Amino acid sequence: MGDTSKQKQLIEAQIQVCKAELVELQKTCCLHKRSEKMTGLIEEVERLGEGQLALETMTPDDAAAFTVQLEAVGAKLGVLYATCCTPTREPIYGAMFKSLSKIHLRLLRLQHGR
Repeated sequence: MGDTSKQKQLIEAQIQVCKAELVELQKTCCLHKRSEKMTGLIEEVERLGEGQLALETMTPDDAAAFTVQLEAVGAKLGVLYATCCTPTREPIYGAMFKSLSKIHLRLLRLQHGR
């Protein structure tokens, strides 16, 4: 398995971790309006890097476009985190941000050929 394929598999695994945590967060949220935002974000996470991960080779521009998507997801997640009504969900948010960070590090490797 080539390094690119391995990096893509690791990215896909982290997307699944982030999605699972977001689903868990949605299940425990008591505010309907926030739950709707989470549904949209779950769908966005599912599509994260969809086009780029389907490519046989990811160019630096492809990785940069994926990073823009990643930043958008992180920003929306940050809004949810900053307005969460209970500190008991902090570990869930922490796990999601950690997954996004791991994805970003893998993208940097693909972008810079490391």
